[in-house]
Amino acid sequence: MPDVGRTKQAKEFRTLLNLGSYPVGVKLYERASEAADVKCANPLRSTAVCHMLALSRHYREDGICTSTAQGMKCLWGLASLGIIRSPERLVKGELNRPFTKDDEAAKALQDSIFMLGNEGARYGGLLTAPLDLMPVIPDVIVAYLTPGQALKVLLGYEYAEGKVLRNATIAAQSSVCSAIAKVISGDDIVLDIPCVGDRTWGLVTDDQLVMAFSPHIFDKLIEGMRATDGFSSHPFKPFLNWPVLFPPSMEPRGKELE
Repeated sequence: MPDVGRTKQAKEFRTLLNLGSYPVGVKLYERASEAADVKCANPLRSTAVCHMLALSRHYREDGICTSTAQGMKCLWGLASLGIIRSPERLVKGELNRPFTKDDEAAKALQDSIFMLGNEGARYGGLLTAPLDLMPVIPDVIVAYLTPGQALKVLLGYEYAEGKVLRNATIAAQSSVCSAIAKVISGDDIVLDIPCVGDRTWGLVTDDQLVMAFSPHIFDKLIEGMRATDGFSSHPFKPFLNWPVLFPPSMEPRGKELE
């Protein structure tokens, strides 16, 4: 059953950001059978992480999804999340060749992408769901945001301690999957630009960024967003305390005002 606290968090997060879709909870399972045992979920047999997240943030009850290595088609996503060991052709950068000048550049790009699978397979299955309908405690929370909404989140993140986002590595590949993996590995918040795959199979639009959060900071994040709302509520208001100037030919003249 969904947790009342998570339901409240999800609602306030959406309200403070005027967010059009839902923040998504992500849970990784050590065994595929554990994902299969989530009774309220829709088991997907031909999917990808970005596809699952799109279903979860747009489709509510139908967006409670599970899948396993056998059902997920994206090699980058599987390796990023440690559902499989990173295969040699991925580690060598072969999948990056359409995006790079030569093999050396492809390998250098791959080396910059954070992947749990580089250390071996750790998980067997994945669950995604709208945060307020999440049937278990999530490992990671994911949200797709405009730059303005991302700014609002960062203001909330900085509020309590002045702590800022540091050392962001943006590779433009395997973006959301790497972001999830980084939070699994200890980062509390990750900001990235959704990759080509996320735009193709996750239907992410040109004006969206992706953020991943640790559930452990989500309460403080929302508190900070709430506390800064008096000065920086979203959408941000333009400053309009100045006189309007029009070209003289467009201004009313003399008798035109009578």
